[in-house]
Amino acid sequence: MNDTRAMVDFLRDKYRDRIRTSESIHNDVVTGRIPALDGDRRKHAEFTLQSVHEAQSMLELFEPSIVARLGTAGPMGAIAEQQLRILARPFL
Repeated sequence: MNDTRAMVDFLRDKYRDRIRTSESIHNDVVTGRIPALDGDRRKHAEFTLQSVHEAQSMLELFEPSIVARLGTAGPMGAIAEQQLRILARPFL
């Protein structure tokens, strides 16, 4: 398998998993299954919702900014390849 394609698939799965995990934690805070930090459920829910939005933003940025440009000629393709490798590096 092409290592670029493997990295894209791997990172896409990681980002989707992070979204699911963040949403699950947020839901558990909102419903009380996870105790609120410092007893302030609203504040804790806002914090966990921010984590959901951050996770969603990574996937939203990844697809059009990197994946869409992979394999294209010129500097944009080279930059996308470099960005992909930088994002994958912590997992290698």
